[in-house]
Amino acid sequence: MTAVMIVWTVAMLAGLWGPRWVTGLLTAATLVLWIATQPVRWGDWAMWAQLAILSLGPWGLATQRRRDMHTFERLRAEERDEQGRLAEAARSLLSLQQSAQDMEAQVTQLIDVYRITKETARALRVADLFALSLESASRLLAVQRLRLIDVSESVPQAFRAARAPEGSWTLPSIAPASVAEAEAATTTSTEKSPLFDVEEAIVRQARSMPPASETLVRELSWSSPEGAARFAWVPLRREQRVIGVFIAEDLPTERLKTLAMVGDQLSLQLSRVHFYGQVEALAVTDALTGLYVRSYFMERAQEELLRSQRHGLHCTLLMADLDMFKQKNDAFGHLVGDAILKETAQLLQRNLRDIDLIARFGGEEFVMLLVDTPIDQAMLIAERLRQLIEVHPIRAYDELVTQTISIGAAGCPDHAQQLDLLIDRADQALYAAKRAGRNRVVLWSAGT
Repeated sequence: MTAVMIVWTVAMLAGLWGPRWVTGLLTAATLVLWIATQPVRWGDWAMWAQLAILSLGPWGLATQRRRDMHTFERLRAEERDEQGRLAEAARSLLSLQQSAQDMEAQVTQLIDVYRITKETARALRVADLFALSLESASRLLAVQRLRLIDVSESVPQAFRAARAPEGSWTLPSIAPASVAEAEAATTTSTEKSPLFDVEEAIVRQARSMPPASETLVRELSWSSPEGAARFAWVPLRREQRVIGVFIAEDLPTERLKTLAMVGDQLSLQLSRVHFYGQVEALAVTDALTGLYVRSYFMERAQEELLRSQRHGLHCTLLMADLDMFKQKNDAFGHLVGDAILKETAQLLQRNLRDIDLIARFGGEEFVMLLVDTPIDQAMLIAERLRQLIEVHPIRAYDELVTQTISIGAAGCPDHAQQLDLLIDRADQALYAAKRAGRNRVVLWSAGT
């Protein structure tokens, strides 16, 4: 009986941990040993109970273990499926988060682009446009150096800006060859400057672009004695014509599309600034001569006289009239007369300083205000202008004619301090020059 129990115990253990065939073999061995060691009483129900226990115990354990193993595998499979679904949900969540971040970045870009439009909308000059766009554009593009080149005129106008380490925009002292350095114009100092070699190369490329070509960001690598730099630029257009170039130095590759967006906004604003300049020019300049009109001259001259009086400066007003102009009109026609007027006006304007004022006062009469110029210097200037007109031949269609002018002068505060009185006295001196034989300069005096 002890052997039977030992073999049965081993069969039970096999049912818990061993293969089923081992369990079956040990169960059969247990039954054989039991039958061999015990008297068989076929009618005894206790014997049958013992046989059932001996045979079904190990096999039942093996069957239950197998069932538990299937359940365990099923639960593990379900767990793997659930983990897969959770992983997929996590990936979807990350994708949604990335999409949300991308959308947020795009919204931020759009807001910044809108801010550029909003901040530059009040610009009336190209210099102001560049200055107002610096902060937003540099933040959008993540660069420290920006340039705007206005190529609408025959001589391009360049504006350069570089951010200093402390964050402000500065004007470094650099040589024209230092294209890789921090070239800049401050937000308050953006005057005309000659183009650098790299800027000339970019302007040539921009001007050679076909009118209908797509507006895309271009890149240019440039080497100089100071080192190599990479320039990304976008053409600024108006009606398919390149009117400017916006340049970012060392622009990150991922910001190229952003530069195109900024370029689109600056194109609109630069076009608006140019249009404003054209309208302003039409409002204050004479259509034939290109000089200021009389009303605008009076406004500006009044401001200059007040400023000169505050600072104790001298100004001189010149009234000039073309000699015998009506006879030329009658002899050659009004088209030739217009050409004479235009040529004379341009010659006078070219030989005055930028700070001086000149206007067409009416008909063939011109008025000039020489700022910060005392009488003695003004008389020399007036005489030089008279001589220039006298010796300058004028080609008017098929006619080659000469022209002379008479000039009257009056000084402030020497002869008058009010603009109207100053003009009146200069006009008196002009008619004195006419009476004296024309083609001369006369200074007003009490006996004029």
